Amino acid sequence: MLKLILKQSNWGVLGAVFGFAVGFFVKIYLIDIVGLTQWGKYVTAQTFSSISETFLSIGIPFVILKFIPSFVENNKEKASRIANVFLKYSFVVGGVYLILIYFFSPFINQFIYKDIEDLSWILFLICIHVPISMLFGVVISLYRSVLKIKEIVLYGSFISVSLRAILTFIIFQYTTDITHFILIEIFSQIVVLSILLHLFSKNEFSIFLKSDVKEVTSNRKMIDYGKKMFYSSVIAFFSAQVLSFIISIKLPMHHVGGYNILLTLTGLTTFLLINLNKVFAPAISKLYSENNIIELNHLYKKTTFLINLFTIPLVLIIAVFADEILTLYTEEMLQYKNYLFFMLTGGMLSLAAGSSGTFMVMAGLEKQNLYIQIIRAILLTALSLVLIPILGMKIVVILYVIFMLFVNSCQLVYIHKHIKINPFSKELLLLFLLTIIGMYFAINQQFHFQKYHYFFVPFTIYVLYFSILLNPLMRLIKELEA
Repeated sequence: MLKLILKQSNWGVLGAVFGFAVGFFVKIYLIDIVGLTQWGKYVTAQTFSSISETFLSIGIPFVILKFIPSFVENNKEKASRIANVFLKYSFVVGGVYLILIYFFSPFINQFIYKDIEDLSWILFLICIHVPISMLFGVVISLYRSVLKIKEIVLYGSFISVSLRAILTFIIFQYTTDITHFILIEIFSQIVVLSILLHLFSKNEFSIFLKSDVKEVTSNRKMIDYGKKMFYSSVIAFFSAQVLSFIISIKLPMHHVGGYNILLTLTGLTTFLLINLNKVFAPAISKLYSENNIIELNHLYKKTTFLINLFTIPLVLIIAVFADEILTLYTEEMLQYKNYLFFMLTGGMLSLAAGSSGTFMVMAGLEKQNLYIQIIRAILLTALSLVLIPILGMKIVVILYVIFMLFVNSCQLVYIHKHIKINPFSKELLLLFLLTIIGMYFAINQQFHFQKYHYFFVPFTIYVLYFSILLNPLMRLIKELEA
């Protein structure tokens, strides 16, 4: 089962790694030119745009993944008509939204963001992403529904990311205006969306047939499922993004930009886990439906150990080179170094829970998981509104870590109570014991690095981890070969 999961994840992980790596260096290059304050304005507008898209999408991507595969198998023409309904909805509703934003963005800036300079125009430009992203959500879900992951990676990741990176490096030789980057993103999205639409209609089935919206609205199963997934996605999104939104209305723009960079670096702790979860979910569902709890327990432990083994050394490397990495963005980022250490530590502790959220959803505990997210959202919103104006960035990172660990702890309790499994093993405990020592050294070291250290230290850290944990790793490899 683990071998199957790893094979299936190849394309998805490859695309994610490429996108993250290129995006990481593009962000460094861009922030060094435009500055932390301008980047903060971009992040603020992007958060507003993401909130809008989540509400306007009304769960359509989930409906496509749920129903289109069976329509394709039994009635491909019906699949075409349903897909066309969703495309028209995204185009029309997204277009109306964009018109409203054009007229109301100054009022949004004045009443929500306290009239930040230039934010109205930036807000409108980024909101052009909303209808495009809604269409993207429909098209990507259609590709996933017919199991065309390779095409998503080739066009949705490689071409999009490469085009955006090339244009950014060229155009920002001559400008420092963040709005040019927004226009580059819009152009790249339109190009890739056009390619994906054309290829899908050519190779799978046409999505430009005449359709009637009543074919969707009269289907109670589709509507009820869409409502359920819409509510779940809104709560999950709000739970995850509420802190970023409150920061954008309560703190200066340079703190908004700084927090976004901290999230990018901390995101490395869950990068592999998130991408593996995309193919881990069906395996969990299958084993749980077969009541194969022993195999499910083994799978949970082994994947958690494997993810931690590859991720934790990378986090340790970030901690060792914290000064060097932060100053790649801007010298201003050094003021956030201790916050980075705290968030990295919290991220690693969270990583010990493995795919806890996926287990909750795929093993029949989605309601309990939803309750956890609701509690998190309510408490985080209340505490943020009260404490952030008083304590600033310090309480931001504390709340981030506390509620991340709160969610993981609750999930582990539910999983152990209802399924009687957990992600912990002797190998994982040894890994974390080794990491405690490594993190202490990384945080307290005062070493002046030479150029060769940037290659030697990461290599040494990985060799050290893999040599100490060689036996459990070799056992895992033998299982894969078997």
